[in-house]
Amino acid sequence: MIEPKSHKVELLEAVLSFFGVAAVEAWQEGWSMPQFAFRKSPAFEGKKGAMATWLRLGELEAQKIECRPFDKATFRASLDEIRTLTMTGPDQFVPRMIELCAISGVAVVLVPEIKGAPVSGAAKWLTPSKAMICLNLRGKSNDRFWFAFFHEAGHILNDSKKESFVDVDYQDDPREYQANQFAASLLIPTNYDQELRGLTTYAAVVGFARRIGIAPGIVVGRLQREGVIEYRQFNGLKQHLQWVED
Repeated sequence: MIEPKSHKVELLEAVLSFFGVAAVEAWQEGWSMPQFAFRKSPAFEGKKGAMATWLRLGELEAQKIECRPFDKATFRASLDEIRTLTMTGPDQFVPRMIELCAISGVAVVLVPEIKGAPVSGAAKWLTPSKAMICLNLRGKSNDRFWFAFFHEAGHILNDSKKESFVDVDYQDDPREYQANQFAASLLIPTNYDQELRGLTTYAAVVGFARRIGIAPGIVVGRLQREGVIEYRQFNGLKQHLQWVED
């Protein structure tokens, strides 16, 4: 039987090993996350451990993905094809999205939510030539999933390699606002803004989505967030996503 003190030591060693560090000081330096996007919110202070765990699980998965050295132009170009994948199901879009991003130096991983980590996505540079986008299915709808992906892609393209971003449901950082704008305009270009505000019927939403080449659920999510329609409207156009056991 392990003595309580010995048990605590072994537990600490296991935790440090999981995070790939040898000492508590190293964990605090690399994983206490002072640089992350939620750092200004006292509400998340007690949840950093859970968020760090979720992010580390993503890192471990990302290490398994072979990527070419990062190429900004290639990654940006790949987003146009990935946008068209929004009209397909997970069986098609997940492997193709992972493949396209790996070619441009970005490892895309999907990690289930863990308790105490109210996070929708993360972007982090693993090395100077390899980035990671970590996603989950928070909200369980395709509009939220795709917005999170393109939001994180915006961080990879536009922000410093020295910074990491774990994104939650509040925005008090200009970099988060910029990433939101990047995602929104890539999914639905700004020249459609006026037309978008006039989409108030089911048929109009479906026709608009087909014409601009994205999933109608994404249009619904945008209309709901902007108050054009109510949150109870047209949810049948959203694709429900769920984890499938291997």
